[in-house]
Amino acid sequence: MTTPEDSSAFVPSKSPLRWLMLGLVWLLYASFGITSGTIAPLVGPIVDDLDMTYSQMGLVLGAWQLVYIVTAYPLGTLIDRLGVRRSLGIGVFVVWLSLVLRGVAGDFPTLFLAVALFGVGGPIISIGAPKVVSLWFEGNERGLAAGIYTTGPVTGMAIALATAASVVMPLTGTWRGISLVYGAVVLVIMLMWWIFARDVQSQPGAVGQTDSESVSLMKMLRILLRIRNVQIIVVLAVATFLLNHGLNNWLPTLLQERDMTMSQAGFWTAASTLAGAFGLLVIPALARNGYRAVTIAVLLLLASGTTVGLATLNDTSLIGVLILSSIVRVPMMPILTLILMETPGVGALRMGAAGGLFFAAAEIGGFGGPFLLGILRDATDSLTWGVLFLAVISAVLVLTLPLIREHRR
Repeated sequence: MTTPEDSSAFVPSKSPLRWLMLGLVWLLYASFGITSGTIAPLVGPIVDDLDMTYSQMGLVLGAWQLVYIVTAYPLGTLIDRLGVRRSLGIGVFVVWLSLVLRGVAGDFPTLFLAVALFGVGGPIISIGAPKVVSLWFEGNERGLAAGIYTTGPVTGMAIALATAASVVMPLTGTWRGISLVYGAVVLVIMLMWWIFARDVQSQPGAVGQTDSESVSLMKMLRILLRIRNVQIIVVLAVATFLLNHGLNNWLPTLLQERDMTMSQAGFWTAASTLAGAFGLLVIPALARNGYRAVTIAVLLLLASGTTVGLATLNDTSLIGVLILSSIVRVPMMPILTLILMETPGVGALRMGAAGGLFFAAAEIGGFGGPFLLGILRDATDSLTWGVLFLAVISAVLVLTLPLIREHRR
């Protein structure tokens, strides 16, 4: 279904349909989280069944992020051209296909390719989500919408992590049941999207926007990279994903180094994940239009301080900084995308291309953060120096924020 484009009275940001679109996008992003979280809790059974090494499993776990770096930008421009309904529908189909193929993989290469396929469908959802917000919401309401949709992948991943080993395997008798159980969930979400989602056009007459239908990938890239806000946000994207993915992937190990047992580390890691979801709901909504760069600066300073605490504190004080760390770190991504979509020269019309550039750069940090901390841990036999390095990077990034120009409305 499509919204009639010839109705000049239709204003997406005033229509109650915007909440339907936000709910549908939340479901798509939850399917993203479910699919990305299916392998990690079942590493042992998968390695045994497919006769894989743990090095090969490491490659499987990182397969989609590596593909993501290459595919994000061109897929972002495709979203601008196809519209969100068709492009996100294609994206969730590819995500579902990746999930199904995992369950029929017979060896390392076929499992690697099945997971790598997620790096084609996943970017369409993560880039298309802010595109939907830019089309259907305006002003300060965008902050609330961005906070809501970004809880989707957190929720989806939490569901997969909590149920894969405890529900799916006992229910189906095999790790391959992830394709049947989670595949059915994603299939229903995909059908709901195709039935209920609607398209609206960007408004080419808006300030700083031009028609991009015939612009080549490289020309659009040059146009975007000439915008100062885009340049700074790309740098911040790499660094914030370096911080978040670096800490998130090594957090259980870090907590064990701070004298927690394995079960305690798992419990408090889960608790911090829920705290991050709380931060997503609250902080982007409070980050008002025109003051989002200031909000990012405050969050980076708090992230730097709490990251130092993670490397140096113990007991109750460690738990306190752990919870605060997740609350301040997780909302940085949606706030940065809000600044991006409101930058003259980007807007709703180019948000797909700009979002693709953002996430392509960000996943360099997403892959590099865990890898860097692993190298430093091998070199020093501790995560402390790697975590402190992330704290320094976070503090230095604050110096870039005065260069961002926001246009208050």
